[in-house]
Amino acid sequence: MKEKKKGLKLYHKIFIGLFLGIIVGIAFNYMGGADNPFIAAKVLPFLEFLGALFLKLIKMVVVPLVFFSIIEGVTSLQDVRKLRSIGVKTVLLILGSAMVAVSIGLLLANIIQPGAGFQLGQVEASTLREMPSGYQVVLDLFPSNPFIALVEGKMMQIITFAMFTGVALIMLGEKAEPLNTVISTIAQAMFKIVDMILNVIPYGVFGLMAVATTRFGLAIFGPISKFIFTDYLAAIIHTAVTYSFMLIFFAKVNPIKFWKKAFEPWMIAFSTCTTSAALPVSMRIAPKLGIPKQVSNFVLPLGATANMNGTCIYFGVIVLFAAQLYGIELSIAQQAMLALQATLLSVGCAAMPQVGLLISITLLTSMGLPLEATALIAGVYRIIDQIHTATNAGGDIVVAASVAGLEGTLNYDDFNADNMGKELETVSA
Repeated sequence: MKEKKKGLKLYHKIFIGLFLGIIVGIAFNYMGGADNPFIAAKVLPFLEFLGALFLKLIKMVVVPLVFFSIIEGVTSLQDVRKLRSIGVKTVLLILGSAMVAVSIGLLLANIIQPGAGFQLGQVEASTLREMPSGYQVVLDLFPSNPFIALVEGKMMQIITFAMFTGVALIMLGEKAEPLNTVISTIAQAMFKIVDMILNVIPYGVFGLMAVATTRFGLAIFGPISKFIFTDYLAAIIHTAVTYSFMLIFFAKVNPIKFWKKAFEPWMIAFSTCTTSAALPVSMRIAPKLGIPKQVSNFVLPLGATANMNGTCIYFGVIVLFAAQLYGIELSIAQQAMLALQATLLSVGCAAMPQVGLLISITLLTSMGLPLEATALIAGVYRIIDQIHTATNAGGDIVVAASVAGLEGTLNYDDFNADNMGKELETVSA
């Protein structure tokens, strides 16, 4: 039998679109760029169309994707009682670590300022959403009409309503099973739509990069390289500091010894850009870390869906990056609201490739910021998604160990035992 030829992977196509856009844009830039009448009248409108089509397709699917994914994620718990004890600890650790993650991303983006010094365009500060009072922030979490919230894309209200819906369906028990099936099917349909849209990304990246390099030349790559550096540095700090804090104070274990045993799933996630590949390995080595099955079997699958610390870091960095590219200064209050929204979105977003790229559109839109910054990053998203996914997968097993430590069920004899040699042979086999 003849072997089937393997086609190019999506990130290969995106890289091709990126580099072709760069080459075409540089050529047009040397020909005069936007000052050339022919390029300005005939070429740029078509290239801008490709980018605008890509962005509009993403915006089309974001609201239903988030809404149905969150409902499906909540109903997957199956029993409200699971939210007690182990469940409550897991959710609190996931939310807390996500909030710290986005805060680290925001802090570094404020210090390094990856988008500063390069003006991509002009946006009036008045177009940004005003930060309401503290009481109003809480009230704004709840929609007076959920259908209006869905139509207007008010993500915080959509997330709240989706969570209430999911909990209500759990409480209905077997009566809700037919509706749960429908919701799960719709969620899967949204994923299929996303799959179709992802095929357009290489063309959108080509158009947007060609436009950017036509107008600005090679100078556009300074901000992109600074963005990658900021994103990686934030993820490394979060892993080294936040996760170590959780291991020391909640699991009461040595972080260095922990990572020697947990490095395998981290590396698998980094190289594959999917927590699904790392999850079986994480569950296999969990007993070697002293994590009992009743904890690992619940926390790790849930974490693979809901614990998105690396993606949360990206959300914080991309919003400030976009604001800096357009010379907009976000207030502390606006960044605080961003941290809250990014935390909830990172927990609610589906665990699938490119999801951070898609959901970041929601954050930019909700704050009234231009979407072009996300398009610039799309070409190199595979590179930064590697550290996002590794941070996510590492966080899953850290949370599992922390929950076991808080529950008093972590087996320190197994953790301290030299039991990884045989295990790693099994993993690599």
